[in-house]
Amino acid sequence: MNEALGYDFNTVEFAVRDGIPYAIDFCNPAPDADKNSVGEENFAWIVEHAAKLAIEKANEYVPGKPNISWGTFVKDSVK
Repeated sequence: MNEALGYDFNTVEFAVRDGIPYAIDFCNPAPDADKNSVGEENFAWIVEHAAKLAIEKANEYVPGKPNISWGTFVKDSVK
């Protein structure tokens, strides 16, 4: 889902009805990561992985080149 949307970081919420899971909130490129919302353990994970992602993206940066992706979902929708 994240790859199709072109997101590097996301949260997904599901609802289950009659045993079938439905993604109900999945467009969160800047998701809620407040310690009070996600809990201590998840907050620590988010901080660690957000830092790793930021370093990775900084190292991959190429001046003069588009450094973002709109994902396959948007690209395929405009063909």
